[in-house]
Amino acid sequence: MEDSRYEIGGCTVNEVKVDGLDTNFTNELGNSSTLSTAETISSLESQAALADFSNFTPQDPEVPVGVHCILELYGCPPNLLNDIEFIRNTLEEAATTARSTLLDKIAHQFHPQGVTALALLAESHISIHTWPENGYLAADVFTCGEHAKPVEACEYIAQAFKSGKHILMKLPRGRFSPTVQPHIEVV
Repeated sequence: MEDSRYEIGGCTVNEVKVDGLDTNFTNELGNSSTLSTAETISSLESQAALADFSNFTPQDPEVPVGVHCILELYGCPPNLLNDIEFIRNTLEEAATTARSTLLDKIAHQFHPQGVTALALLAESHISIHTWPENGYLAADVFTCGEHAKPVEACEYIAQAFKSGKHILMKLPRGRFSPTVQPHIEVV
C-alpha cells in the first residue's frame, strides 16, 4: 500500500481511516493519539457546514480578502514545461488575463529539467512549477481585490500548456470569524 502521510500543522497523519478520514496523529515528539468516532462525526458535520461566500461584500470583516486558485495540469507537452521563455511569457499573459498589475517576474531553470517561475503582482502572485518528465504543472494564482479574475488566469494557463486534464480549486483567503469557515470549491 502507498504511504499517504501528510504534514498538517506540525503533525503527521498516518494511514488509519474511519469512514475515509485519517484519525491517527503523531506529533513531532512521536506521541500518538486517535480521534474517537464522536470526534470524527463532529469533524464531518463541521465540514458539511462550510460557508458560502458568494453573498458577502468586501467591507464585511468576515469575508475573504482574496481568492487563491490552485491549478494542477496533467498531460502537458514536456517541451512546453521545460521552456523557460514560454513560461515567462505565459506568466505575463496570465497576469494580464487576471486583470492584475505585473510588478516583476523571476524564473529558474532546473537541470536536467523543470522550471519554477513567479509573477509578483500588485494583487499578490502567480507561480508555476513544472515536472516535464511527468507532463505535470502546479500553479497558484492568488489575487486580492474585486477587479481581479484569477479563475480566468488559470483557464489561460491550462490552454497555453495544452493540458490533457486539469484540476482547479478555488479557496477564499482572509479573516474569518469562528462561525465562518473557508470553503474550497473545485471548479
